[in-house]
Amino acid sequence: MSTGVIILAAGNSSRLGRPKQLVEYQGVSLLQQTLTKALHLKCGPVVVVEGAYSFELPAEDGLTTVQNAHWQKGMGSSIKTGLNELETDASVRQVLILLSDQPLIPIDHLKAMLAKKEQTPYPMIATFYKNSYGVPALFDRACFPDLHQLEDGQGAKQLFQANPDAIGGVPLDAARIDIDTPADVQALNQSNWKHFD
Repeated sequence: MSTGVIILAAGNSSRLGRPKQLVEYQGVSLLQQTLTKALHLKCGPVVVVEGAYSFELPAEDGLTTVQNAHWQKGMGSSIKTGLNELETDASVRQVLILLSDQPLIPIDHLKAMLAKKEQTPYPMIATFYKNSYGVPALFDRACFPDLHQLEDGQGAKQLFQANPDAIGGVPLDAARIDIDTPADVQALNQSNWKHFD
């Protein structure tokens, strides 16, 4: 069974004033860090959804970039753009959604999500932090129609809220750390995790 990976990298980083996907942490851009983890999983095809910016990415087997022409509409539109690319492959039985600005997601967490999906009947596996479910998140192919019904301006949280009994949670407090502002970048580089509480 193949697991497709969607990396959402379409936003214009308006609060940061420059592409946050290219912010460096420990000498490597946030997008490249996310991409490296996705490729190292070796679980299936990887799709990077671009929008406001295009990025120079390494040529890798199984890696595709797609352009979301409607990126301004929000995360839901980017999820659907990535899904359109992946679901034509019948071998893709589930999809893992990653953000390009969560630098402290370890690959072991992603592996734990894949393992929980195999070992439980839940159609959705989501990261649990801040007392709620969020991304990274893993969806069975049976959830693809629901993902297509997401509002353009909303993420997958809609599905979590509507189907709380269909989710298996994998806790990771570090998932609360994402990069939106110059203060976030400074706090990240100074390891000031309290800034994100």
